[in-house]
Amino acid sequence: MTAHPDVSVVIPAFNCEAFIGEAIDSALAQDGARVEVLVIDDGSTDRTADVVRGYGGRVRLLRTAEARSGAGAARNVGLRHAAAPLIAFLDGDDVWLPGKLARQKWLLDERPEVGLVCARGVFWYPEDGAGGVPPVEPWAPGEAIPLDVDGWAYHRLLLRPAWVWTTTVVLRRELVERVGGFDESLRLGQDYDYWLRASRETRIQRIAQPLALYRQHADNSTRTAPRQRNYELEIVERALARWGPVGPDGLEIPPADLRRRMGKLNFRMGYIHYWHGSPSIAFRSFCRAVAYTPSAWKVWAYVAASSMHAVLRLRSRGGAAGGEALTARSGPARRHGRS
Repeated sequence: MTAHPDVSVVIPAFNCEAFIGEAIDSALAQDGARVEVLVIDDGSTDRTADVVRGYGGRVRLLRTAEARSGAGAARNVGLRHAAAPLIAFLDGDDVWLPGKLARQKWLLDERPEVGLVCARGVFWYPEDGAGGVPPVEPWAPGEAIPLDVDGWAYHRLLLRPAWVWTTTVVLRRELVERVGGFDESLRLGQDYDYWLRASRETRIQRIAQPLALYRQHADNSTRTAPRQRNYELEIVERALARWGPVGPDGLEIPPADLRRRMGKLNFRMGYIHYWHGSPSIAFRSFCRAVAYTPSAWKVWAYVAASSMHAVLRLRSRGGAAGGEALTARSGPARRHGRS
């Protein structure tokens, strides 16, 4: 391991034997910064740990206290063991492009008031034969780095989580000390919750060029079966309850934009469950979506369709009591924002 690293690279991993080597190689190949690489195995049942051990002293293998604790718990283990003043995150199936850390470290050295620097990334489909990698132009310290975010970003993040992509983030240790750890109760979106909390504490810069590859494959956590919880909606509602729609810089999300955002989050939950055969869950989500976007005819159409399918399913099961529960639980949610 590097004696005095500039950057600690935290890599959560679960059953990514086929990908973890590429992720580690992309971190070790970074120039312009001394790195320590921490891989946190979350109870893998394949050869992920064996692949990591093959790197010897160049990579440190850690484990979560319990298997399948989730990415948030794995990242928290990494945060507790990180030794460098800067901490970077890289998922075990993603890849960094050359020069990523050098650019980010230089920006953080130049701007002490900025606590977090991220970058754009690109979706990568190597298994489908569409694994094109964007070229990265050579860069030397002192040369201009294009930015598409430079300042307080809370209002941006409330409307669009993708403004900060976790596998591109480098942040200061003192920011971690202020924000705390990842919320381990969130099985999805724990990183979105973290960046929202961080955006209340620091200005953020985002490099306006792709510096990482987001690998797409069948086991991506965001592409698995529908969830019972609407994690993204919960996170946004929690942020609004704690801080409201106004950022630390005084910028406020327009109420109409916020209502559209809340409506879309509820509609998306309903749409996924409707087409996966859960009309009751879909119906409740569509009703909440209508509360935010009452003029959206498409949402009303899905309210009607999901209601009909839910009733038919309950009748086929003899579930009269279930029908009463459906009616009782489908009231609109409270709106956020000012009108």
